[in-house]
Amino acid sequence: MTTDVPPSAATADRLAADPYASDPDRPLASAVRPWWRWLFVVPGLLAVGWGVLGVLQHPEDVPLVPWLAWFVGGVLVHDLLVAPLVAAVGTLLARLLPRPARAPVVVGLVVSALLIVLAILFVLDPGDVDEPGFLPLDYGRNLSLLVGATLLVAAVWAVVATVRARR
Repeated sequence: MTTDVPPSAATADRLAADPYASDPDRPLASAVRPWWRWLFVVPGLLAVGWGVLGVLQHPEDVPLVPWLAWFVGGVLVHDLLVAPLVAAVGTLLARLLPRPARAPVVVGLVVSALLIVLAILFVLDPGDVDEPGFLPLDYGRNLSLLVGATLLVAAVWAVVATVRARR
């Protein structure tokens, strides 16, 4: 299919219709918008910087090889397992659910996946630590309760959004 509209005009129309769309002609300029994105980016970068500073300032307290294995392993687990799984389930549910319910369900999935990734090491408890205060809680149960509560909130949010949209 061909159109007589030049690409720049088509891009302008798309950007006018969707304020969150990226401008392929100016990727860096569109990456800084919307302004509220920086409310998440700046604290995240500060937290990463604080963590790196702590590792570099206290090398005797941080076993670098196991830390690096954990860090790289976490990235690989996220990129090769969690993100594709969440994307696939989100895509499937987006096709099955009514439009107003999609955002709440996807948010619930992403938050649940994040909780699982953050807590999985505690749930798997290495079991070979002699320190009595090490991992004293039932992390599996607590994770299940948090994920269940997250999915319940997402489900209620989805139902309310769907009912409101039908009115």
